Amino acid sequence: MKTFLSPLFAKLRAEAAFLVLLAVAAVGAWLYVQFQQVRADRDDAVHRAELICASSGTDWTATPGGKTTPAYKRGVLCRAKVAGLADFKAHTDELTARTLAQALADHDARQNTDNQAARTAAEAARAAAQRMEMADAQAERKNLVDRDWFAAVNGVAGLRAPRH
Repeated sequence: MKTFLSPLFAKLRAEAAFLVLLAVAAVGAWLYVQFQQVRADRDDAVHRAELICASSGTDWTATPGGKTTPAYKRGVLCRAKVAGLADFKAHTDELTARTLAQALADHDARQNTDNQAARTAAEAARAAAQRMEMADAQAERKNLVDRDWFAAVNGVAGLRAPRH
């Protein structure tokens, strides 16, 4: 077996420079592919930032300073504008939630008031119907329709009794 491996190792020693060159080329190719992926990711992130800035109404590019205006690096004005818009959205959402909660509380209060009024009206109608039945029974017994009977009719109709 030693005889078989010796010529192989001798051949590898002779071609060692080529093998090192091949390994360096493979690592270089791998690094090139990785760099291209990083570049594509960076370009995609910049493109998305430009789209966001354009949607917010500002520019992504750097602004040169003038005599009265300061210079800004790329994306600084856009970041401030987007942060302001996000703050506005959060404030608006909070205000909307508070307004809806108040509207719900007002609705519940009105609903409770309406329920109480309906309950009171139903009790009054039931009491008026009972008074009408009693007045009707008394009128039939006496064979006379008097002012108590008319007051009971007015009560069933939801009217007040006449003043005396």
